[in-house]
Amino acid sequence: MRKFALFLLIFLVLALMRAPATLLDAAFSHTTGAGLRLLLADGSLWAGRGTLASSDPGGRSVTPWLPLAWQFEPTALLQGALRWRFTSDTRPVATVDLGLGGASVSELDLHTPANALLASLPHPIARAGWQGDLDLGASHWACAADGRCSGEARLLWRGARSALFPGRRFGDYEVRIQADRGQLQFTVATLEGEVRLDGRGSAAPGQPPRFDGQISGDADFLSRLPAIAGGAATPTPQAGRYTLHWPPGSR
Repeated sequence: MRKFALFLLIFLVLALMRAPATLLDAAFSHTTGAGLRLLLADGSLWAGRGTLASSDPGGRSVTPWLPLAWQFEPTALLQGALRWRFTSDTRPVATVDLGLGGASVSELDLHTPANALLASLPHPIARAGWQGDLDLGASHWACAADGRCSGEARLLWRGARSALFPGRRFGDYEVRIQADRGQLQFTVATLEGEVRLDGRGSAAPGQPPRFDGQISGDADFLSRLPAIAGGAATPTPQAGRYTLHWPPGSR
């Protein structure tokens, strides 16, 4: 069976020797629901470069944000996998493996402006002109052929701000994610800042994510929160403190 799998992988490589780099753009668009694109793709599927970009949910605008290059590693065929290494200006970004059992990403170290990623999300609150720097890291994240993933990841948002509130800095936040065969658990913690956001949530295949937490800070400033949180924020007796529940009304 292992020899057959190796033969099949080699056959696929030979069949796709002339595959253009634009196939990666199609792959990014398909797997992210058109949220991510690869612009100016040049070269081949095996070695090339382009610019990673985010598209808003309606596809009306595209924001380029990361120059990207990739190189295929043929030695991984001996392990029964197709492997690419991705870099940005020579800095390692990720290693991607594809095999008969699914796909995996290792050594993920991605840095991006907050608005580049958040603007591609469908919820209205994601289009509030968010600013700051996002760091996404994962030592290993693997997804089986059925799409259920396992692994650990960490998202760090430094200098969170919004264009709706010029001159105000919210803080630095950390999200830790654990996945086990498609079941996700995540926590949100405030590292530093005048607006404190803490809580935990979960997500299961085919179900909307759930989140329960609290947010606190300047009472006058946060009084605008219920109007933009889509019913997810409920005031408490303590001024400047709100409970957060998603989906709205859940407990």
